[in-house]
Amino acid sequence: MSTSHPTTSTVTDQMTDALTRGQSMLTELATGVGELWSAALSGADDAARRSGAGSVPALPSATEIVDRAYDTGIAVLELQRSAAHQVIGSFAALRRP
Repeated sequence: MSTSHPTTSTVTDQMTDALTRGQSMLTELATGVGELWSAALSGADDAARRSGAGSVPALPSATEIVDRAYDTGIAVLELQRSAAHQVIGSFAALRRP
């Protein structure tokens, strides 16, 4: 009666192969994303040069970016609070005799 059990080295080799393939996929993904951003930024830079000064809208300042991020966060928290109150109200209505 011969049963085939994978040896430790076979399992180790399979894991190593899977990790190597996963690492290669992540490297390719990161390279692709980097190339995409590079092309996008180069294109934006070229477009800005071709169109001349003043016709391309100015980027928001760092202060405006921070304010927008916090305003968005506050809006999300208010929405979550409202949803939580509605859920609590619904459960409270169910508990009433």
